[in-house]
Amino acid sequence: MLKVKVKIWLHSDDEIVIGEGVRRLLQAIDQTGSINQASEKLRMSYRRAWEKIHLAEDRLGKSLVITQAGGAHGGGSILTQTAKDFLRAFNELENDVANYAAERFNELFARLK
Repeated sequence: MLKVKVKIWLHSDDEIVIGEGVRRLLQAIDQTGSINQASEKLRMSYRRAWEKIHLAEDRLGKSLVITQAGGAHGGGSILTQTAKDFLRAFNELENDVANYAAERFNELFARLK
């Protein structure tokens, strides 16, 4: 069955700020409370995870993750409110675009199905 699929990414000055990879990483950090656990969950090196975070933060000009060093009580990472707001808006935009694309696809390709 023929379907339409869309991908969304946000860019600034022709450089990607946030796309599927950064979104998945931020969601995993939010779920696990740890960059290390998030990177393992996504089968990504810890170093690569940090690179993605720093690159997105540099391009956005805002912090996305707050880290706390380990110790007796352990460490961890949490998303900033900016990151949470970006994820919420990004997910909503992606959902809206996907819904529109599916509706328009059905209108345009109905005769070909």
